[in-house]
Amino acid sequence: MLLFLCLATSANAQQFRDQANLSLFAGGYAAQQNSNDNGTWYGLYVEYMPIKTKSEWRFGLCGVASQVQFNSNDTKSNYNGSSSDFGGGIAIGKYVEYLNFSKSAYVGANVMIKQSQDIGNGESYQEDKTLGKYDMNQKDLMISWEININLLKISGNNEKLFTRSQLRIFSQEPLKSNRDAFWNNSPIKESAVWNKASIGAEFKQSIYQIGQNQTILDPKLVIGYNYNNGGKSNWVYGGFELALKKQGQDDFLSIYSYAKQEVGNYAKNLNSLQFVFGLNFQPFNIKSR
Repeated sequence: MLLFLCLATSANAQQFRDQANLSLFAGGYAAQQNSNDNGTWYGLYVEYMPIKTKSEWRFGLCGVASQVQFNSNDTKSNYNGSSSDFGGGIAIGKYVEYLNFSKSAYVGANVMIKQSQDIGNGESYQEDKTLGKYDMNQKDLMISWEININLLKISGNNEKLFTRSQLRIFSQEPLKSNRDAFWNNSPIKESAVWNKASIGAEFKQSIYQIGQNQTILDPKLVIGYNYNNGGKSNWVYGGFELALKKQGQDDFLSIYSYAKQEVGNYAKNLNSLQFVFGLNFQPFNIKSR
């Protein structure tokens, strides 16, 4: 689900990324016009890439585990849900020391098979003003992939300005799904499976690095796009990230915040604008070179 593939300056190219990586992440969101529509998540991503070919490609294994809790409601209904993902797969990457006279690059990717389970329950008032109860349990076997392209400035005017650019493209697709749903404890026949297929892209641009030799502060602009097949919804988002890193290392702490807006052809609702916040912590990167 989260892969942080990065690069270093020419002098630190072989030091920037270790064979093993651990990322701990957490966050939450709330709708602007409906604070009862909110959610939180937490999890971890690990990878180990010990194999290195003569052409400088690295290969290894990766895994992810995450938990999501969310709530939503309107004047007639409410819904509480949770989702858990566990998966593993392969990770690859290659560092290019001189992409051109001013940039080096790291391009990486992962492919994982994930087991996902969604559990939800809700209540809704009917036209006759009676209260109905809904329960659902869905399991999915999914394949996910991610490509991550990183560019690092190695020469040019003002070496602390616009030092790093990152582009992530990611997607997931269900391979097998089944769903059990109940209304007032009675099974709902032929309950439709919620399609969890999605695709998205995210771009981060470092603005100006602050600090030198020890801990460095790296403010970034963030923009992104997501499409969710289940709700046929399109979302764009934008905001800021503050990252801390040691000289010659990847970020060890990132804190971000952005606004997320539903766009395109959609029914007017109170949840179309959301505020998102979160953090990523990579403890293996705290050490100094």
